[in-house]
Amino acid sequence: MLGLAVPVGDINAHVHYRPIPAIYRQATVAEGGPLPCFGGSGTGGVESVHFVLSRQGYSPFSILKIELAAVQDTYAPYTNLMKEVKAGFGRTISHLPAVFGVSRQTLYNWLNGETPKPHHQGRLVQLASAARVFTEAGFKPTALSLERTVAQGKSFVELIGQGADGKETAERLVRIEKRGADAREKLDALLGDRTLSRSDVADIGRPALNEDI
Repeated sequence: MLGLAVPVGDINAHVHYRPIPAIYRQATVAEGGPLPCFGGSGTGGVESVHFVLSRQGYSPFSILKIELAAVQDTYAPYTNLMKEVKAGFGRTISHLPAVFGVSRQTLYNWLNGETPKPHHQGRLVQLASAARVFTEAGFKPTALSLERTVAQGKSFVELIGQGADGKETAERLVRIEKRGADAREKLDALLGDRTLSRSDVADIGRPALNEDI
């Protein structure tokens, strides 16, 4: 039996293989550090929240504790809308339940934080848009103005109740009221200091027209 011994060095030599030592250095915090991976906590270890947060680099997530009551206080969209409505409409807010077909108490419940039903929410948004128009224009709506015909033979309250655009309807009402106020001012200027003559007792029963005709 013939045996042959070949040196290991000679085997590696024919493929020109030279082992190169690995370059190793620890990653810095700026580079992000190693990412969490399965088994990274060691044999038998558990990658808990504390383990992940204590590693080098940026935290993959943060845990925030927020009180629910605080969130509700800071985010109350319909309450804020009702505050705008109250500021814009003033005392005439008592005429607005007709827009929704609800009671006056329901409006105050919304003002105090109660969420309106879905089919009321869109009208409340439009009503708040109208209130902003009134506030910016310095217009104080009255019960008479809210019942005045604005468009299509309908009043402001009726139009908003049927889903009309709040901003456009409010602007139209402001223009109508402004034209009326301007007309009254011109009439007052035309009449000047004139005063209506008071009827005399002797005029009572006197025919205003020629009754014989």
